[in-house]
Amino acid sequence: MIIVEPRLSRCVRIALLLLVATSGCAHAIKSVGDCDRAPTEQRVACAACTVKNEAGGLIGGYEYKPDNDPANRCVRVQ
Repeated sequence: MIIVEPRLSRCVRIALLLLVATSGCAHAIKSVGDCDRAPTEQRVACAACTVKNEAGGLIGGYEYKPDNDPANRCVRVQ
Protein backbone atom coordinates (compact mmCIF):
# COMPACT_ATOMS: atom_id res chain seq x y z
CA MET A 1 0.00 0.00 0.00
CA ILE A 2 1.33 3.41 -1.00
CA ILE A 3 0.65 6.29 1.33
CA VAL A 4 0.63 9.73 -0.30
CA GLU A 5 1.02 12.88 1.73
CA PRO A 6 -2.29 14.85 1.61
CA ARG A 7 -0.61 18.05 0.43
CA LEU A 8 1.05 16.27 -2.48
CA SER A 9 -2.18 14.56 -3.36
CA ARG A 10 -4.00 17.91 -3.42
CA CYS A 11 -1.31 19.41 -5.67
CA VAL A 12 -1.53 16.46 -8.03
CA ARG A 13 -5.30 16.82 -8.20
CA ILE A 14 -5.02 20.54 -8.97
CA ALA A 15 -2.43 19.89 -11.67
CA LEU A 16 -4.60 17.21 -13.28
CA LEU A 17 -7.64 19.47 -13.14
CA LEU A 18 -5.74 22.27 -14.88
CA LEU A 19 -4.45 19.86 -17.51
CA VAL A 20 -7.93 18.55 -18.24
CA ALA A 21 -9.41 22.06 -18.28
CA THR A 22 -6.90 23.35 -20.80
CA SER A 23 -6.92 20.33 -23.08
CA GLY A 24 -10.60 19.49 -22.87
CA CYS A 25 -11.88 22.46 -24.81
CA ALA A 26 -10.60 23.85 -28.03
CA HIS A 27 -9.83 27.53 -27.87
CA ALA A 28 -10.63 29.97 -30.62
CA ILE A 29 -8.83 29.10 -33.85
CA LYS A 30 -7.53 32.02 -35.90
CA SER A 31 -5.47 30.30 -38.60
CA VAL A 32 -6.40 27.76 -41.29
CA GLY A 33 -3.34 25.73 -40.32
CA ASP A 34 -4.69 25.29 -36.79
CA CYS A 35 -8.03 23.82 -37.91
CA ASP A 36 -6.61 20.36 -37.18
CA ARG A 37 -7.41 21.13 -33.53
CA ALA A 38 -11.12 21.25 -34.38
CA PRO A 39 -13.16 18.04 -34.42
CA THR A 40 -12.90 16.19 -37.74
CA GLU A 41 -16.44 16.97 -38.83
CA GLN A 42 -15.85 20.71 -38.27
CA ARG A 43 -12.54 21.16 -40.12
CA VAL A 44 -14.03 22.31 -43.44
CA ALA A 45 -16.19 24.90 -41.68
CA CYS A 46 -13.16 25.99 -39.65
CA ALA A 47 -11.08 26.49 -42.79
CA ALA A 48 -13.91 28.40 -44.50
CA CYS A 49 -14.13 30.70 -41.49
CA THR A 50 -10.43 31.33 -40.87
CA VAL A 51 -9.38 31.66 -44.52
CA LYS A 52 -10.84 35.17 -44.31
CA ASN A 53 -7.93 36.05 -42.01
CA GLU A 54 -5.43 35.22 -44.76
CA ALA A 55 -6.66 38.26 -46.73
CA GLY A 56 -4.35 40.43 -44.65
CA GLY A 57 -6.98 42.03 -42.47
CA LEU A 58 -8.93 43.57 -45.35
CA ILE A 59 -12.07 41.64 -44.44
CA GLY A 60 -11.53 41.63 -40.70
CA GLY A 61 -10.51 39.08 -38.13
CA TYR A 62 -12.45 35.87 -37.58
CA GLU A 63 -12.15 33.11 -35.00
CA TYR A 64 -13.60 29.63 -35.22
CA LYS A 65 -14.93 28.44 -31.88
CA PRO A 66 -15.70 24.70 -32.10
CA ASP A 67 -17.40 24.65 -28.69
CA ASN A 68 -20.08 27.19 -29.67
CA ASP A 69 -23.43 26.20 -31.11
CA PRO A 70 -23.27 25.50 -34.88
CA ALA A 71 -24.88 28.81 -35.88
CA ASN A 72 -22.32 30.84 -33.91
CA ARG A 73 -18.96 29.11 -34.43
CA CYS A 74 -17.44 31.59 -36.89
CA VAL A 75 -17.13 34.81 -34.87
CA ARG A 76 -15.86 38.17 -36.05
CA VAL A 77 -13.42 39.75 -33.60
CA GLN A 78 -12.57 43.40 -33.19
